Amino acid sequence: MENKVLTLDDGRIQAVAALFESLGSDRFPTAFRQLVRSICSFDSLIATRYPANQPPVSLFHDLDDVQAAITVQFYATGPYLLDPLYLACKGGSAPGAYRLLDLAPEAFYRSQYYRAFYRSIRIGDEVGLLIRERGSDWIIVSLARGVRQTRFNEQELMQLRQIFPILSAAVLRHWGGKPETAPAGLLEDRLESFGADILSPREAEIVRLILQGHSTPSAAAYLGISEGTVKVHRHKAYAKLGIASQAELFSLATRHFVG
Repeated sequence: MENKVLTLDDGRIQAVAALFESLGSDRFPTAFRQLVRSICSFDSLIATRYPANQPPVSLFHDLDDVQAAITVQFYATGPYLLDPLYLACKGGSAPGAYRLLDLAPEAFYRSQYYRAFYRSIRIGDEVGLLIRERGSDWIIVSLARGVRQTRFNEQELMQLRQIFPILSAAVLRHWGGKPETAPAGLLEDRLESFGADILSPREAEIVRLILQGHSTPSAAAYLGISEGTVKVHRHKAYAKLGIASQAELFSLATRHFVG
């Protein structure tokens, strides 16, 4: 069995020193990536601030223009409300390193949210560093691997958790502080209000779970009702919304977020 304990060899000690020397400078993202890469490889890094009840604010990303248009610009208009990493912060998860696979509903990889974001930019796996800034304000640093790469393994995750206090302190010192001005409007309310004028409270609740990637069985377990009841409510909700598929539901919800 491989040793899962993180060792601070000379290379990592130098990387930690370089990280803190770079605080407040343009060198910080490079130094941060160098330290993380001493533990695990990744293809992209995105740092995002999530102020309470406001859209997310991009702090850093190393994506090309096409990827950024999807995962930064469009994401911030409302679809972030369905992101398992964001939902984990909102749901009270403790700060730390988490694999998306461990947080997402079991049907997430068949959800329209997954198809619209992850598959379109060919992300195969993701680890989120969930860092509480203050109260309900969070910073999430996303480490992603492409579909042709192996998934993050247990040893890599364990070592990221061991070094998380250092990574978190550095991120808060460099990117923390007073949140930048974000566009007006509470998008949280837009998710809650989606379909509220025509759906029953239970139908609206089931629709939100579907958007977040829950299957019929997981939605039934979450709500403590039968799968048949979930199917009946989903069928009625789709009929009221004038749609027939999850793809149409996601499209309708996205227009509602943006509108």
